[in-house]
Amino acid sequence: MKKILGSILFLILLAAGWYIHEGGFKTPNYGQSADKDAAAVNGIDTGNSSSADVKTPAPSNPDGFVPNKDTLKSILSNGVVRVSVENPSRPFYSEDDGKPQGFNVDFANLLFAQKEFTSGDHPVITVDTHHGVDTYPAVPDQLTKTDKQGNTVVDVAMDGLTFPDNTPGGVVYSIPYVEDFGYSLIVAKGSAVRSAADLAGKTVGVLQGDPDVKAFVEKAFPNSKIVELSDASIEGQRSWMSHFLDEHQVDAIVYDYPFGVSEIKGTDLTFAVTKLDGSNLSYKIGVRKEDSALLIYLNSAIAKVKQSPAYLDLLRKYFISDQVLTTAATGGEKTYVVRSGDTLNGIAASQLGSGARFVDVQKRNNLPNPNLILIGQHLIIPVR
Repeated sequence: MKKILGSILFLILLAAGWYIHEGGFKTPNYGQSADKDAAAVNGIDTGNSSSADVKTPAPSNPDGFVPNKDTLKSILSNGVVRVSVENPSRPFYSEDDGKPQGFNVDFANLLFAQKEFTSGDHPVITVDTHHGVDTYPAVPDQLTKTDKQGNTVVDVAMDGLTFPDNTPGGVVYSIPYVEDFGYSLIVAKGSAVRSAADLAGKTVGVLQGDPDVKAFVEKAFPNSKIVELSDASIEGQRSWMSHFLDEHQVDAIVYDYPFGVSEIKGTDLTFAVTKLDGSNLSYKIGVRKEDSALLIYLNSAIAKVKQSPAYLDLLRKYFISDQVLTTAATGGEKTYVVRSGDTLNGIAASQLGSGARFVDVQKRNNLPNPNLILIGQHLIIPVR
């Protein structure tokens, strides 16, 4: 009998050892983020990870939240809008000690304060951005996800999204809430590259996994060598751009201006050109295709916010950089000091005889966006 019991005990211990070896007794991994080095900052997938590697956080709703398959009705009845974001994605979104901050946070608060959303049961709609993911493609993809009860986990997606409709399937996009920016040309301090004309024969870096910027550079600068760069952390250095430029692996980098503002802040890099000719970026908000009523409300509210002084304040708060290359006035050019109420179109009309020449004023002063002028700013007016 003892031999039998001993044999049984041995088999039990053997089975327990096998179970532990195979992963038993481990704490389940719920909602843990994917490795950030496996995907690009600003959300572009570098190809270092598959879509299966990207984990969506476990969904959590505010207390008292009542699901509704009609997203607009859910927002109005619950008084909260659940926003899918990439965290971090500066200057659009990040968290400081758990507190959300960035352009998208401030814009969303303005957006959902419009009467389209506040004329129902709740005079104030709470913007809930605690639905962060690690990658750019995962932001709209959260719109396609559901919880164990089959309820949606977010209502809208925001992160400088430039996807066409039905990318991913079943997701469509609003009118732009940020536009009139473009691709910028970023160089190291003292670089010989000071304009797009200087790129012939040079090596130009683009973000790895971003087909749009690569296609733009290939078309705009056919005589340049293009190198795709990973934005993963290098030797603890915060700016991947500084690494490649300071090590002279590339002569310049072409990158979205709005994201570039935060990327080069605190470095010795500069915007040689804030908006390259032929580039136009439009960032949109994603919703589910069946939420057509919500899309109509969003488009109406976006149009109103973009006409408000508060919107201009946001553009100036987040997208003005003091690291922009400028040159002094030359013969025949004059200086104009911006006054209250001025617009670039109006300045061009009064100083050059045509409002359409605002583009010339914008380019001469290396302005990333025609709306980004400040009272007291000195603008160089090109020759009439």
